[in-house]
Amino acid sequence: MPLAIASVPSSDPHAGYLEYLRRTGRGNTAYLSAARTFFKRWPDPRQWAAEPLQVRLSAGSATRPIITFLMLHQGLRPGYDYLLERKLSSIWREVQDSPLVADLDRFMTAAADLGFTERVRFATGSQVPVRLLIQTGRRLEQLALADLAEFTAACRDRQDRTGKGHSHYLAAVNNAQRVLFHLGVLDELPRAGGPVPFAERLAQVRPPIRAAMIAYLDRKRATCRPKTVSTIATRLKHFGEFLAGIDPDLESVAALDRRQHIEPYLSSMVDAVSTKNGETITVADRSRRVLALMGFLTDITEWEWPEAPPRRLLFRDDIPKLPQTLPRYLPVDIDRRLTHVLTESRAMNWPRPPCGCNVPAGCVSGNCSTSNWTASTRSRPRELVEGPPRQAGHRADGPPR
Repeated sequence: MPLAIASVPSSDPHAGYLEYLRRTGRGNTAYLSAARTFFKRWPDPRQWAAEPLQVRLSAGSATRPIITFLMLHQGLRPGYDYLLERKLSSIWREVQDSPLVADLDRFMTAAADLGFTERVRFATGSQVPVRLLIQTGRRLEQLALADLAEFTAACRDRQDRTGKGHSHYLAAVNNAQRVLFHLGVLDELPRAGGPVPFAERLAQVRPPIRAAMIAYLDRKRATCRPKTVSTIATRLKHFGEFLAGIDPDLESVAALDRRQHIEPYLSSMVDAVSTKNGETITVADRSRRVLALMGFLTDITEWEWPEAPPRRLLFRDDIPKLPQTLPRYLPVDIDRRLTHVLTESRAMNWPRPPCGCNVPAGCVSGNCSTSNWTASTRSRPRELVEGPPRQAGHRADGPPR
């Protein structure tokens, strides 16, 4: 590998960028024009970093190389919200002549010593250490657990804002912490596998509410399977985080108010986004969240906990109604025999079956009402099961004449 070109932050970032393009043989007229526009609007790149996220993300393809140069060579800190929205696909090429290359090489060597595969090493290096070094502005040996915690919180904020999952970032954080521990930078290994403690899962819930929820979950562990308790924790977490957003000063579960807390929560679930697929949660998910909250409030009231609300806050009508499917009229075995008869009727050019049945009898199409279909099947059950006679006289609106 050729020796890296040491770059020194320039007092004139525009001139430094132009020199960088000349030295590396990159760029074209579009790059030069984008540079003039960018530095005319933001002579000090820190002004750009202070812009709202949507403004920072609006940079075009000819402008993004400027931002990458400023991050790697000029100490620009664009914010974790921006860094998590950009893939930094060219980072391994761009970093080779930047001040960050020595720290990244050290990290990658340590990751290889620990047995990480090449794919995992490069994925982890580009997802966590690069972003930490850019945003903190510190050397690798100066990183701390608080930096990893801040990065993890930024991933969680991104998920709440966009609905995009961040499991790959969390896995990379775990790997990065293990490598940094191996290097002696951190004095703590990542938490071992297994269930995440309730205190960690409910970290975004305000302490008074979190304490009551954790006590409730610990009590449920005595009578419920671990998977059931974990599911309850997930559903209560949504309510706790909602309370933290609308009423951060709430002191106790006993202070909950239906108009102020419960009804807004029920309304918010209509537009709630799933963290798994980024889509609006289903009616069934909403129903499960309401039932979990209702069970929590009902149980602590029956147990006479001091945290219990003084009055009932949730009612049966608050549970979202699930779509009701029509019941099957025919048993499964009869339905299959009828399907077979209908299939044969087409092959033998028999008259069209009643009600336009082209599918199993459990799905009735056409204009045949339930009452008429019932009357029809009751009047000629043998015909339905064994097939139509020679003179088909089955009518959809009643018994045969």
